[in-house]
Amino acid sequence: MSAIAQTASRESASLSTETIGLILVWLMFASSFVVIIEPAPCDFIALLAILFWVATGMKMQMGVVPLLFILLVYNLGGFMSFMQFGDEVKGATFVATSFYMAIMAVFFACFISENTDRRMAWIMRGYVFGAVIAAAMGAAGRLNIAGLASVFTFEDRATGLFKDPNVFSTYLVFPAVMLIQGFMLGTIKHKFLSAISLLIITSALFLAFSRGAWINVVFSTVLVIGFTFTLTPSIVMRTRIIFFTIAVIAVVAVMLALLMSVKELRDLFFERFTLLKSYDSGETGRFGNQLNAIPLLLQLPLGFGPGKFNTYFGIDPHNTFLNSFASYGWLGGISYFTMVVMSLTVGWKSIMTRSPWQNYSILSFSCLIAVMFQGVQIDTEHWRHFYWILGLTWGCFALSIRYRQPTPSAVPA
Repeated sequence: MSAIAQTASRESASLSTETIGLILVWLMFASSFVVIIEPAPCDFIALLAILFWVATGMKMQMGVVPLLFILLVYNLGGFMSFMQFGDEVKGATFVATSFYMAIMAVFFACFISENTDRRMAWIMRGYVFGAVIAAAMGAAGRLNIAGLASVFTFEDRATGLFKDPNVFSTYLVFPAVMLIQGFMLGTIKHKFLSAISLLIITSALFLAFSRGAWINVVFSTVLVIGFTFTLTPSIVMRTRIIFFTIAVIAVVAVMLALLMSVKELRDLFFERFTLLKSYDSGETGRFGNQLNAIPLLLQLPLGFGPGKFNTYFGIDPHNTFLNSFASYGWLGGISYFTMVVMSLTVGWKSIMTRSPWQNYSILSFSCLIAVMFQGVQIDTEHWRHFYWILGLTWGCFALSIRYRQPTPSAVPA
């Protein structure tokens, strides 16, 4: 009886430890609506959560090791590039931020590779909670409710407690698509509350007037619906998806019609709804500067230095792939491209594995494709949500390996 009691006590302690860790992760996502200050509150909670989980024995599946390796190489390129500029605060901050983002990606890959359903549920609840608060602030600011426009907007675009409407709006994409997938699959329990949450999030996403975010959310949603429709063996599910897609299109059309009925919003929409703006074209525009940078970078193996592109051209590159070479040299640029190719490859493999976690794979992979594609148009290398999605995609890959091979190797994280 003593042995049984000791075993039960250990199991109870383990459960308690897991719950504490889950609460920390939930708090990180729930507080992620405040990033107007750096480091943000969620960054401190994230570091605390990572230290807690590592200290309590979180393991790293072998499927996550390639991600760890390529991110280390990428950051090595950044450190080498930084060394040529010596003791510069801006460069040091840039490199430190990249390293922190890499740690987060690896952490979340390890985090969901065990006890997946429960841990994903806590991530989803925390992220949706934070997104709803962020979206409510942004929408209230853009509609100038209670005079909040001066607090929660930037240049007539919703930002909430973010610095940039583009980052704010793309942060909202993953929880929006997450809720859409839940409704499509019929897995959402609190339908009314979730519907209200989705309405708030998508409204704010529109009111941020970010062309990239609009494309991102449409692309992600189409991929989630398309992959699910193609990969499900159920005729009933395919029929449900068809009717669901029709309903989504109808709801979006009604919501857009209501928002566009406001002349100010309609005018700003048509102003933003164009592929090329004045600052994009011309020799010194966004695309001109990108072309002008390439010959210089071919002569500089260590690049311009971390975050130094704008010292050469006066503006940021607005292209993550180019900036990986500009900030981190040839080693950083090549490793970033390699990381993208590797991530797309493992994401594809995981969605093609029919496992209990296939829908998580479809969700994370679809959103990852969209945000990586968006990197052609804007600097995404320090977006927290990009690294969260990157980690979830690799975690799903580790799960797919374990499903094919029931006893995978694991190493301490």
